[in-house]
Amino acid sequence: MQTFFRHIACLPFLIFLLHQRVQGQNLVPNPSFEDVNTCIEFSQPCSPSAWFYLSRKFTTGYFPRFTSATGSRHLQIVAASQETANRQYWETMLLCPLQAGERYTVSLKIASPGNKTELSPICPNLRDIGLWFTNRFIFVQGDSILQPRTYLSFTGSSTRNLKNGWFEIKKEFIPTTNSTILIVGNFVRTANVDIMAQRNSPAPTIDVLIDDLSVLRVKETTCISYQKIKDSLYAILRRHSDNQPGDSDLVLSDPPTDNRRRGVAPPDENDTLFGPVPHRVTDTPRSSHPAPVTDTIIIHNIQFDFDKYLIQNPDTLQRYRSLLTRPGIKKIQVVGFTDDTGPETYNLDLSKKRAREIARLLSAKFDIPPALIEAEGRGISRDYPTKDLNRRVEIYIFHK
Repeated sequence: MQTFFRHIACLPFLIFLLHQRVQGQNLVPNPSFEDVNTCIEFSQPCSPSAWFYLSRKFTTGYFPRFTSATGSRHLQIVAASQETANRQYWETMLLCPLQAGERYTVSLKIASPGNKTELSPICPNLRDIGLWFTNRFIFVQGDSILQPRTYLSFTGSSTRNLKNGWFEIKKEFIPTTNSTILIVGNFVRTANVDIMAQRNSPAPTIDVLIDDLSVLRVKETTCISYQKIKDSLYAILRRHSDNQPGDSDLVLSDPPTDNRRRGVAPPDENDTLFGPVPHRVTDTPRSSHPAPVTDTIIIHNIQFDFDKYLIQNPDTLQRYRSLLTRPGIKKIQVVGFTDDTGPETYNLDLSKKRAREIARLLSAKFDIPPALIEAEGRGISRDYPTKDLNRRVEIYIFHK
């Protein structure tokens, strides 16, 4: 009887330990980036296992030149640049889906280069790094810029100086939607040129180093798919497209597809635990409406909310100021499109409104004479695999 009661007395402690173990289940695979993937494309550098660089053609930012927060590896991301409108991003699949309405704690360690060999003793600007939780991988040909309507910003988060050039930042948040994919980078809607001007940075880029990324559910339950997803991600060794520049495919293979060739069983897309594997979809597809003349410049990724003609982010146009204001412009043609929801006549009118709104913004922001700008609506577009990419405006710049 005494033995029985001793066992009973231990139960609360065992339950506490079990709770701590489950609560400590990090949803981020390879969070310290120590596990290295040896990709089968021998011309490409390696990547951290389970992580993917946004570019289909090359990988960068995984060549540690500085001391890591822990271990010997970390990510180095270009958050803004004087030389390009683009930024750098890394992405992975969460080991358990993010649940809307639940509370999570997110933490990571960040640093910034002080010079070529040493870290800065000053904490990086927290606006330069954020997390985007979404439901698909996004892959493009080269570096790009992602500006989602909502993402997790670290402004206002708690910060701890680790005294070695690294800083730990932590924040709690409650997601409003379920998510399976995590993308890391700078998502602020301010254009790079404006960021660099505001900071008055002497360096050509603003870089942020990232290590020990953690996403923990505050009140966690057992996640059955945890190990299954991790094994599938670690088994992917093919990470780069074989296609050459100019290829027009928009949808790439799902991440576990390569496992069939390597003898690793891919997850069942009908598995209710794992869920469907997000397709890798290009974020900046090329237009199927080529420029009427060879010296026309096409500007992508001016996108709209459903059934709206106001641009999501008017500052998007700022990064093209030099193109839109350089001498010798003969004509600017603005062409609007919609997705395929709703009747054709309604969508044709909506596409015209979108084109006219962008034309108005171009004239107002860059002092372009309205007579130089033509606005045209072409109605429904089915050029791209997602509706949000079809809701767009394209700008053609003709030169004398």
